[in-house]
Amino acid sequence: MVSIGVIGLGPMGRAIAHYLVKYTSNIVNGYDVNEEAINEAKRIGINNAFKIDVTRDDSLKSIAGENDVIISAVPQSIADKVVLKIHELDKPVIDLIFMWKYDEGLARRLSSGSIVIPACGWAPGLTNLLAMAAASELEVVEEVGIHVGGNPINPKPPLYYELLFSLESTIDEYIRPATIIRDGKVVSIEPLSEVFDFKSWLVDGDFAEFYTNGLSTLLITLPRRFKTLKNTYERTIRWRRHLEVMRVLRDLGLLSDLETAKFVLSKSLKPGTNDFSITVVEARGEVNGDKAIVRFESVDYAQGGFTSMARLTGFTAAIVADLVARGEVRGEGLIPIEEAYMANRNLLSHVINALRKENIKIYRTKTTIE
Repeated sequence: MVSIGVIGLGPMGRAIAHYLVKYTSNIVNGYDVNEEAINEAKRIGINNAFKIDVTRDDSLKSIAGENDVIISAVPQSIADKVVLKIHELDKPVIDLIFMWKYDEGLARRLSSGSIVIPACGWAPGLTNLLAMAAASELEVVEEVGIHVGGNPINPKPPLYYELLFSLESTIDEYIRPATIIRDGKVVSIEPLSEVFDFKSWLVDGDFAEFYTNGLSTLLITLPRRFKTLKNTYERTIRWRRHLEVMRVLRDLGLLSDLETAKFVLSKSLKPGTNDFSITVVEARGEVNGDKAIVRFESVDYAQGGFTSMARLTGFTAAIVADLVARGEVRGEGLIPIEEAYMANRNLLSHVINALRKENIKIYRTKTTIE
């Protein structure tokens, strides 16, 4: 029997462990340094939850010795160290945020050995898989766009938003320039400098979106696969009132750096539990000389004691880890999820069907314009 270790039992890690326990036959072990996180994991049925400090090399060595596959759900500040050490110990590792901004130098360090699947959550992660799958249905690929956003169902002033993941990662979206591909060139866009209307049949509401830095490995993999690609981007969807407030804060200089933004926003940004998540991934180009669009769309809501963001992020990582454990996904060294798909096209249906078990439905359409 295969043993899967989940490092980090915060909201995402608990969702990962929950899915593995509920839907797979693997032995599931969870690890965290926080006693409260361990107790919460045990409360929802993760019996093998252990207190351990994963910043210590000997702790990671112990975890690697106890498990066949490792999932890292640790904060961004220590993700690189954890992934690199687990890889050094020659165990397959799936991580939620590792190499979220693709680093070719770091990638070369992971060119062989056990498989490493980086940035394998919701966005990036599931969105990368859908982007590559959509583009692969076209004969000529011109543009790939990712539109995603987790938001409170009932937005309240003054910010019209709630914390659905870490404060640092939330703030990062508003202070870190977004890297996109525009007219065939990699360019940097200042946060909130361009805001767009967003409408979808998935959900009613007054939404807007802005460029964010979530393409991750797609910045490398899509242009390498599709030489005709001109534009690739990720935009994050928010309630329009929230973005209006954030632009005012930016103009006042209150989002100039992480520490300033944390000081300003921590007073009003409180953890939320009642959220919904929108996912729209589309590829535009040509099929048989006609203009064509392939689109994947989904909306999900908090349920079962998990936020929607935790569901999409954690369940995706759990599904991929199970596929690695079963030998359905294999390889050596660094393999982004979209490249795993190119090696095994069944990966898409595996993931979509597995998410459907938790009532996460992804709709696909293909439209041609003669």
